[in-house]
Amino acid sequence: MPYSYFHDYVQSKKGEEIIVQPRMGFGQHDLMRKGLEAVKGLSFNRIGTITLDSYTRTRNFHKVSQAMESGHELNGYPIVFYGKEKNRTLLEHIYERNFPVQVRHGSALPYEIFDALIAAGIGATEGGAVSYCLPYSRVPLRQSFEAWARSVETLAKLNDAGYTPHIESFGGCMMGQLCPPSMLVAITLIEGMHFTSIGMKSISLS
Repeated sequence: MPYSYFHDYVQSKKGEEIIVQPRMGFGQHDLMRKGLEAVKGLSFNRIGTITLDSYTRTRNFHKVSQAMESGHELNGYPIVFYGKEKNRTLLEHIYERNFPVQVRHGSALPYEIFDALIAAGIGATEGGAVSYCLPYSRVPLRQSFEAWARSVETLAKLNDAGYTPHIESFGGCMMGQLCPPSMLVAITLIEGMHFTSIGMKSISLS
């Protein structure tokens, strides 16, 4: 059940040592795969991360294509650009029950990103309508909430098929905006409530 790997892995490690999740994202497909292989080869509890590039995050997909065609390096993995089959080869023989992978992106309008990660067989991502809007975007907050509601609803439908997809709120990222801790906690709770109201059954609060 690939869409449940993240949820099941974290649940199985309760009471054990900490789970380590190195943050990384590479524009080149082969380099991203090597990074995931390296993390998987570690001897302790670990989770893989695919961090997306800033053009994908802001839906500047034509800029992604230009960068890839010209050989310019991206600051993350362009999951929408590569498409379903290429993304699945990235994860082949790596993404397994004992090595879940989470997509981290930073997009206030994540429609295509959610579609791409689901098509790749990944059921775990991160962010929220507030935490991925205010620090990273000029999109109005109302528009971000509408976009995240639609995107999360797509992910939550996997529950109906017997899977357990997962979303991690990233309210803690607002610390970089010099917000008081109480506001970080409030944002995290708001996003968690937003996810559960849409149908998510597995969430975490950063």
